[in-house]
Amino acid sequence: MTAERQRLPRALLAPRHWPTWLGLGLLWALTQCPTAWRHALGRAIGRLAWHGNRKRREVTLVNLRLCFPHWDEAQRVAVGRAHFAAMGRSLLDYGLIWFASDRRLLDHLLVEGWEQVEAARAAGRNIILHGAHSPGLDFGVTAIGARAPGVGPYHALKNPVVDWFMLRGRRRFGGDLFERGDGMLAYTRALRQGKLLVIFADEDYGPDRSVFAPFFGQPKATLPMPARLARLADAAVLPFMTGWDAASGRYLTRIAPPLADFPSGDVARDAAALNAGLEALIDDWPAEYLWTLKLFRTRPDGGRVYP
Repeated sequence: MTAERQRLPRALLAPRHWPTWLGLGLLWALTQCPTAWRHALGRAIGRLAWHGNRKRREVTLVNLRLCFPHWDEAQRVAVGRAHFAAMGRSLLDYGLIWFASDRRLLDHLLVEGWEQVEAARAAGRNIILHGAHSPGLDFGVTAIGARAPGVGPYHALKNPVVDWFMLRGRRRFGGDLFERGDGMLAYTRALRQGKLLVIFADEDYGPDRSVFAPFFGQPKATLPMPARLARLADAAVLPFMTGWDAASGRYLTRIAPPLADFPSGDVARDAAALNAGLEALIDDWPAEYLWTLKLFRTRPDGGRVYP
């Protein structure tokens, strides 16, 4: 079941990387602790980050004010705090992806809506899973990859040791990765080979690559790329999101039905449909969305909303 393990380059054992290895050792040790203990520590780290990281706290609150104007400020602060706690929890759980056995890792993962993927396959469609960024993102990628051969874009991390573990974790069930800059050809080739494509296209990539479409009622720079891919590769686009599910005690990946009448051929309409598909998932799980992203960095009037 598990992909062949990649050998660790000897250069990553150099003394300059020892602080990183110390951190990884602590992360490994935390995977040996009961989940409740690890999560309590993760939530505490999240609370400290909420108070200590003013920049990301303000980005989070700006996003929540724009997206949920009908909430009072106390509710926004509560969701913001819960989101930072979720980030702390997921950070300490990363050791499960990197160090736990396949069986133990998969025992922590749950997928809801996989029948949507199977139905689209049965109808002869290729599959694009369009994800919402969340602290549990990699747990969703792992849960999906354990069920079907998948491929997705990847951007190398600055720390080469962490980057090696990240790549190894995402490939452990036979998944494949390509650089974000590889372009449309890499995406369409993967889809036409029958691979399941997992993408996260909800960031603001600037005006040159985007069109403006509503996201919780706000104009957001939105990539039209998923619609172009769907047209070129005859692919169904299914929104999904991953977060911690307290009821089951697992990371739950929710896969929604394919976007209807998509792509329509209307760029603005298709971009709005992509955002609406994610909104429906986020509405049910607001604290699990990655509100620390500068979602509205690009504005139609050229203005700024972030401090």
